Amino acid sequence: MGRPYPVAASAALELPLIGPPRPATVIATTPHATYLELADPERTLLCLASSAAVRVPCALVLESRSLPPQVPPGTTADVGNGYITIRTDSAITGFRVHRWWRPPRPRGLGTVAPARLAAAVRWLTGRVADPLDPAGRTAVADLVTALTAGQAPDDPVSRVLGRGSGLTPTGDDVLAAALVTLLALGSPAAAPLAEAVRAQAPTATTTVSAGLLRHAAEGRCIPQLADLLAAVGGTGALTTHPSATDTSAEALPRAAGALLAVGNCSGAGLLHGVLVAVAIAHERLAHGVIASRPSATPSPVAA
Repeated sequence: MGRPYPVAASAALELPLIGPPRPATVIATTPHATYLELADPERTLLCLASSAAVRVPCALVLESRSLPPQVPPGTTADVGNGYITIRTDSAITGFRVHRWWRPPRPRGLGTVAPARLAAAVRWLTGRVADPLDPAGRTAVADLVTALTAGQAPDDPVSRVLGRGSGLTPTGDDVLAAALVTLLALGSPAAAPLAEAVRAQAPTATTTVSAGLLRHAAEGRCIPQLADLLAAVGGTGALTTHPSATDTSAEALPRAAGALLAVGNCSGAGLLHGVLVAVAIAHERLAHGVIASRPSATPSPVAA
């Protein structure tokens, strides 16, 4: 094995990364990311990611411009003592934690004036289409109804989880952003939704998506979603451009456009999840968000 590649590791992975070595398995790869599942009770998800990849909360970002190894699912690895080692028949590739980064956990949205939230919701609702199919829209409407009424959301969650294609189906993206936003709002609806998602996701969706939903249930998210919530709340503390503080009228369109650019349709699902959460936390907005959305393929919002 040559010199290990340095990576910037998510602080959410500190315990499994610095603990004793444990086996892991590659479960999925993309051109810019290799996902591994650790053999522990939590089925911890790790993502070896290039610097160009979306920075998911469990990312270990390569410090160089190298790409993560393109190895087939089922490839074995070891994780621990600050290292990740991937083994194939022809090579052993190592990665060393060089530094840490902390994934965003938006908070404080509950202190934002309802009028400001309503204005942001109106702007987003009028410009971004609902990415779900008719059955998905019905399930989300039932989810909003259940949570605003204080009922268990298990049934609608089961109909939203896994809806769509890809490593993170659109329904899962909606739920992930709804969880993060409800926690940011300080809504009591976050707890029952998180409980239902945690219980069902391991058998209802992809392994990658289930792992990312566990992070969402703790309030962790990608920087683009954190930026949108900052723009909705008017704080303008952009994580994707940490040297800038944007409180102008351009903050919301800019953040929405950046989020919509994530993945093929993940960004649209995440943005819709924000609106769903606001509808749950502020019941009077539910009809406008859930019943009046356009249902065409979303297009990026101009920055």
